Amino acid sequence: MGLRNPIAPPLDFHFEDDGRVWADFHLHAGYEGPAGFAHGGVSAMVLDQLLGDTARHAGAPGMTGTLTVKYRRPTPLGDLRCEAHLDRIEGAKAFATGFISGSDGVCVEAEGIFIAPKWMREQRDRTGVQGGL
Repeated sequence: MGLRNPIAPPLDFHFEDDGRVWADFHLHAGYEGPAGFAHGGVSAMVLDQLLGDTARHAGAPGMTGTLTVKYRRPTPLGDLRCEAHLDRIEGAKAFATGFISGSDGVCVEAEGIFIAPKWMREQRDRTGVQGGL
């Protein structure tokens, strides 16, 4: 998603008051794996970014500890939507879930655990401000 990442899919996240985070986006042929479909690693990358930003937006930024991805059906190239929400926070861990969907419904689901490393927690304790990622 970063400006210096020329291959990252263009994602413009929307942060809702209810904690939901979503984006409508387009995957072109450069993201193809199987013919006509997105590579599974691209789906995982999108979901990792989405779930991490969901945790950050909820005030619990961290680094990916685990990302569990369930591929329900092939993800088509073209117009897609991703959406996520925070499930809970347990100490230094934030748990978020989300999905990518196409015109035929949900293609990929994921759950991520994002862990605030010690340096980030120490910075927060000293300053009262969440460390940014």
